[in-house]
Parts: sequence; structure tokens; C-alpha cells
Amino acid sequence: MNSRKMYLLIGAFILFWIVFISWGMFKTNIKLAQEKLLPQFNKGAKEEIKPGGQPAGPGGGEQGKTSEAPREGKKLTDLMPPEEPPPLMVRVFKVKPVNFQDNLPVMGTVKGKTEIPLKFEVSGVINKINFREGEKIKKGDVIACIDPKDVQLKYVYAKNKFNSAQASANSAKKRLEVFQKLYDAGAILKTKLEEIELEYEAAKYQVETARSEMDLAENELGKTCIAATKEGVMGPREAEEGQFITPQDKAGTLFEIKEVFVEVGVVERDIDKIKIGQKAKVFVDAFQNIPFDGTVAYIFPVVEGKSRTLTIKIKVDNPESQLLPGMFSRAEILLHEVQNALIVPMTSLYPTGNIYRAPVIPAETLRTDEDGFQTGRLEMRTVTVPYKTSDYAQVSEGMKANDYIVTEVQGEFKDKAKVKIVGTEEGSF
Repeated sequence: MNSRKMYLLIGAFILFWIVFISWGMFKTNIKLAQEKLLPQFNKGAKEEIKPGGQPAGPGGGEQGKTSEAPREGKKLTDLMPPEEPPPLMVRVFKVKPVNFQDNLPVMGTVKGKTEIPLKFEVSGVINKINFREGEKIKKGDVIACIDPKDVQLKYVYAKNKFNSAQASANSAKKRLEVFQKLYDAGAILKTKLEEIELEYEAAKYQVETARSEMDLAENELGKTCIAATKEGVMGPREAEEGQFITPQDKAGTLFEIKEVFVEVGVVERDIDKIKIGQKAKVFVDAFQNIPFDGTVAYIFPVVEGKSRTLTIKIKVDNPESQLLPGMFSRAEILLHEVQNALIVPMTSLYPTGNIYRAPVIPAETLRTDEDGFQTGRLEMRTVTVPYKTSDYAQVSEGMKANDYIVTEVQGEFKDKAKVKIVGTEEGSF
């Protein structure tokens, strides 16, 4: 047992010296590292200037002793100030008040306000056409006529028939007057007088029938020509002189163009953006630099199956008749307009549910560094977005004019981080 206790004491003694020596080596390494990192501080502590102008050697005199004491008490964190991370390199968008418009581009075709098919009400052979395709027509102008001979003959026949019926009626009237006198004298029976009265009534009805036939023939005579009921422009001719035409055939089309409609198609995803009364600008290739003002007037209730588009009509005043039916047109429908609005790129907004956050550099934090770059502080702010498009959004709260919003960053966003602006973009709307 005694030998066992002796071995334990010897082992504890050896372990104590191993720990002691290791601790001394650890302290020595820390001291050497401090002297290596701060040579200037160590040199100043060892070579302090004497009053006579000579440096004191290590351990030489009272001055050398006092210079060693402070050096041993200093720490690395006391000698070096904490360093701020380098600024993040960012590209930004400058926010400024602009007159913002959101337009929906669409394409379509110009059509007349009314398109009147030109048809004769009677059958016949066309003997005269007084218009050329695209010619402007005034109200009351005669456009085309058919050969009136057949209708004239019918009118003459009806007129002669009327005259004959009128003569018969006059004869029946005279006979009635004679028989009335005879009856009053008692020379004839009442039944004979009543027979003559019935003949006279029949003659009068024949006159009215003949008159109606004559009026009908006269009316048909007036239908041998087509006259313009409105001012407009002529469309394509669909019949020629010498051609037999019936009331079912169309000779042409009259387009009313003092007011025109532009029919455009709107894709299904944009249907909810279109409202009656919205303003629009219409452009045609014939007048490339002239925008024509229009208004959304009609929205069709059905989406076309093949194209999946909704047809709408834009009404445009056309007093100079510059817009002609059939012209290909491009239109911009005004969906949203705000004066002095703050607009930012949608890619710089970070949605969280119905809330948007944005990396903002306030104008008051901007400074110019020695390299000529602007620097500032980044702030992650909650902003209010009343309207947005696929590219830009309107901000009503959370930013002000001349602030910057970050579009690109080299690193990770961090609130209150220092940033350096290496590129600036300004939107034009």
C-alpha cells in the first residue's frame, strides 16, 4: 500500500509540472504575438528619450523602468479601434416626381360609324353608277340607278287604269242622279234605285284601288335610283352597269366617317383593366406623327373562342375624314394617370403578403467620398403601393423625392449598412 501511495504522489507531481510548464508557454506565445503585431508600440516603450536627449537602454535608470510598466498593461483591443466593414457596392434608381401614365397597347382596324349596304328595292338592270370606290359622298347624292322602263310602263298602266275607273265612277254617278229623279217622280221602283246606288259604290271602290296601284307604281319609279342618306365615303363596288340586280343583291357600301370606330382585341388577362369612357390614342401608318384622340365606347360581352380576345370599340372624331374604313391601327388605352407620382422599379420591391418592403438610401445620408462616389446608409422600409404594373410601381408612402432605391447590390442587404453608389438610373415616363 505504501508503494502505491508513493507512485500516486510521484504521478501527481509530474502532472503538476506538465500543467505549469504548458501555462507558461501559452503566456509567452501571447506576449510574443503582441510584440510582433505592434512593433512600434514595443519600440517606443523600450527607447524612451531621456531629458538629456539620449535614449534609455532596457532596464537603465528610472526612465527605463517607468516606460516598461505601461507596456505590460496594454491590450490589443485598446490599441486598435474597431474597423467598420467595407461599404456595399450598389446600383440605384433615383426617385423623383413624374407624370406617370400606364397605357395598354392594342391593335385593330378602323370601321365607319355606320356601314350602310346599298340595295335597290326593285329588280332591274343597272344602267348608271355615279361613284368610285373611296369617293366622298354628300347626303342626297344619287349613287346608282337601274333602267326605269319597266317601272315606267307599270306606272303608265296603273295611271290609265285609274283614269278608266274614274270615268266609270263618273258615269255611275250620273246614272244615279237620273234614276233618283225618276224615283222621285214615281216612274221606277225603289229596288231599281238601290241597284244603281250599289253600282256607283262599286265604281268608287274601283277608283280607290286604281289610285293605290298608281301610287305604288309611282313609288317604285322613285326606287329606281339609290340616294345617299348620310354623308360618307363609298366602299367597294359589288355590282356593275348592265348587271341585273334584285333587292337581295348589294351594289356597294356607304361608310359614315365623320365619326369612326376602331375595333381592337384585348387579351383575356387584361379584360378587367378596360372600362367604358377610358381615353385612348390611335395611330395609323398614313399619319404616323398624328395621334387621334378616342374614347372606349363599347365592350363586347363575349370572348372570341379562337383568339381568346375581347373586342372593344374606340370612338374617334374624324372631321377631316383622315381615318378611312379598313385602315390598320395601333391604339394605346390609358389605364392609369397620376401627376407628380413617385415611381420605382417593381424588381426593387419585396412583397410579403400585401406589404411591400424596399431597400432605400435616404437623400439626407448621402456623402461624397475621396474617390468622387456617393455613399450613404441603407434602410429597409415598408412602402405603400397604390398602383403597380409589370415594370414599375407607384409609391405613396415610405419614400420621398431624391431618395434612392437599390436595384443591384454586391453582397447581402443589411439594415443601416454603409453603401457606395457605383451606378444611377433615372426613369423617363
